[in-house]
Amino acid sequence: MTVLQIFKKPQRSKDKGYAWVILFFSFLSHFAHVGFSYGIAGNLTIAHQQFFNVNLQKGSLPGAVYFGCLLMLGPLASVMIKKFGCRVTQLTGGTCILLGVALSLRSRQLWHAVILYSVFAGLGVSFCFNASSVILTFHFERYKYIAFSLAMLGNYLGIVLWPLMSQYLLNEFGYSYAMGIMSTFTLINILTGILYVEPSSDNDSEKENPDKPKELELSQAGSETGADNRAVELSEEEVKVEVKLSKPVEETREIQETKLRQEFIELLKLPKVWMFLICGMFWCATDAGFFVLINDYIVYNAGLTEYEAAFGITLLGIGNIVACVCLVVTGSLKFNRFILYFCSIGLTGILTVITAFTSNKTMYYILTTLWGMANGVAVASILGFASDLCTAEQLPMLFGMECFFEGIGGIALVPLSAYISQTAGEKFGIIFIGCCGIVATFAIFPIIVKSVKKQQELHI
Repeated sequence: MTVLQIFKKPQRSKDKGYAWVILFFSFLSHFAHVGFSYGIAGNLTIAHQQFFNVNLQKGSLPGAVYFGCLLMLGPLASVMIKKFGCRVTQLTGGTCILLGVALSLRSRQLWHAVILYSVFAGLGVSFCFNASSVILTFHFERYKYIAFSLAMLGNYLGIVLWPLMSQYLLNEFGYSYAMGIMSTFTLINILTGILYVEPSSDNDSEKENPDKPKELELSQAGSETGADNRAVELSEEEVKVEVKLSKPVEETREIQETKLRQEFIELLKLPKVWMFLICGMFWCATDAGFFVLINDYIVYNAGLTEYEAAFGITLLGIGNIVACVCLVVTGSLKFNRFILYFCSIGLTGILTVITAFTSNKTMYYILTTLWGMANGVAVASILGFASDLCTAEQLPMLFGMECFFEGIGGIALVPLSAYISQTAGEKFGIIFIGCCGIVATFAIFPIIVKSVKKQQELHI
């Protein structure tokens, strides 16, 4: 066995075997990056106000920038995946999360938290989120909807556990030491990245060397029948030299860059892609804004304690899990996923507006549970929605573009809602982010109408 064969990608079959191992580690990674991010967001908004002695608008800034960077840097993560693969992207992201969160314990001013936690750790989560999601498309075909829903359970489990865990650490050890302790959990992202192996089919080697000379085949046959090993090695070396000369590294890189540009331009020409991107921008304002602002609003306007506010987010995570399990159970059924995505986003926006009028603990818990169910359906359906808009080869690029537009919504509209909360009242800030979710549904409404008409034509 040659050294080249040792490092060659193993032969993998989709939807079975090692694919389910990848799914399990994708689940763990989601728990340690996306679940971690959303689970601690509301608690950190209050902690930043207390530790840095700032108002709500400034205290929510690290969270808004964090989600903005997490999503806006999606295209960079897509390029990383295209050029270096999911494993390198995941390892890079995991290292950034670990360093960003761990070094936050040295933060003494608000801008320290923005640079270390918001930008550096946000970049890492962006890389890990894209790598942990895209790796599933390489290993699953028939069960891709089920696989993505199961992986998202890690996200929702994080939202269930991290609010109470982080609040306990913040109360017991303070902001600095709590960040240091929580950083140890992010090592999971690095460990899972080591095991991310993209599959290769039996025909990949033939595609890579279509002009493979017959001498190599003869030499391989000779080695199997006990022929002269020295002659075999010489013939293999000659063939390798010919292959290297025929396909230089520079030419391969140029082909990859050209392909990336072509995919990007093709996606930009599709109106349905623009509708999807605009929808993501407004929906992120509702999604990220709710997690960043709701704890502060409930504590200071509904009379709940910080633990009670955090428990509401835990119930939200449980609602996410219920929705995700329902999608897994119905994953093999055929239904219009465009309509499902449309309805779940609209319901999230409406429930956010209603939450602004919360007056007691019971109402808050009911609304957060329902919000979590609607949000869980939307998040778990997004990959299926996006995969129906483009080819499998274009999906990583579209996924990155969608994340970029979501980041614009997070970094622009969430601070705006915090400003509205600070000047006009926190209730109006919550109403604003709820209305953003409703606007998001109008952006993809033409896609919904077209898909319904298409279904009716097929039935006729």
